[in-house]
Amino acid sequence: MLISQLQARDFRLFTNLQLDAHPRFNLITGENGAGKTSLLEALHVLGRGGSWRVLPAQLARDGTQAWQVAGQVVDPSGVPPELLKLTWREREIAIEFGQGDLALSELVRRLPLQILDPGMHRMLEEGPGIRRRFLDWGVFHVEHRFMPTWKRARRALRQRNAMLREGGSVAMLAPWNRELAEAAEQLSALRRAHALEVEARSQALLADLLPGERWQLRYSQGWDADRAYLEVLEASLERDRRHGLTMSGPQRAELGFYTSHMSDSQADGEGGPARSVKGRISRGQQKLLVAAFILAQCWIVAERGGRVPVLLLDDFSAELSSEFQTRLLKVLLAYPGQKFVTALELAGPLKNTPDARMFHVEHGLLRPLANG
Repeated sequence: MLISQLQARDFRLFTNLQLDAHPRFNLITGENGAGKTSLLEALHVLGRGGSWRVLPAQLARDGTQAWQVAGQVVDPSGVPPELLKLTWREREIAIEFGQGDLALSELVRRLPLQILDPGMHRMLEEGPGIRRRFLDWGVFHVEHRFMPTWKRARRALRQRNAMLREGGSVAMLAPWNRELAEAAEQLSALRRAHALEVEARSQALLADLLPGERWQLRYSQGWDADRAYLEVLEASLERDRRHGLTMSGPQRAELGFYTSHMSDSQADGEGGPARSVKGRISRGQQKLLVAAFILAQCWIVAERGGRVPVLLLDDFSAELSSEFQTRLLKVLLAYPGQKFVTALELAGPLKNTPDARMFHVEHGLLRPLANG
């Protein structure tokens, strides 16, 4: 999918914003605080229904009580372009597409979009929730069974937790144990398959971005891998009652990032002992590592989901040496989806970006630049 035009009204610094986008690469420069990230937030709203940083109310321009973001969405398959419009007022967001309304889940499906931002190191350093969301975004776009299975597991988990708090008997809990176990096993199978696919697809990207190391993804389902989940639920009943919560399950699934050094003699690609990357690699390496896995996931979604995700990258050069910037730009240019990239200035490898459209933002005003 492509965003051919972006419009925003009373959004962050922008009274009225209009951007006519390039189908492949869009570079937005400007000083700190000029509005570069705000522009990416407007794009993020189009594909996700909100910002990745703040609540919808905080996106309204100072002194206003509502905002609107609209985009002309183009399907390369030849379907006529449609206007996608999101309006926030009175604590609610209305989503319109063409002549009808759209649910948030359908918005996310129609316009797949991912972001690489300066806080991407959180993927490696914070709790498992952020990694589960990353994983589930990809599964959602490639497996039509994911959403009903995820909803089924969430409903069963909620019901079981309620019964645990109310002191439900073994007989009362039994049907919810079976329902949760069946949904959780199916959900875990979908997640595991996608994690393996992302890891496999990322290897060529990692060879370009971070050569000399073997990088791995490891999926943990959230309960003992050697036992059926129904057995775990039944065996942990008393512990769960004490906590008033189901202590193991898909809500505790984890995605681990690991590395092992490869010596010149290890031609088969097998490294030494794998260790968690947390606290072991630099911020620049973290940025390239996360970029590789996100790009791999976007490639998979493009090939299997039928829609090529739009990619946002905020503060391109942050934490990256000139060599790392060159490597990252190379893999970005190879990715077939539309890209929106911000940077403080048109410098380094970005100066010679081919087939791109350049913009400069200053004090909430956007103007196009001549390329070259």
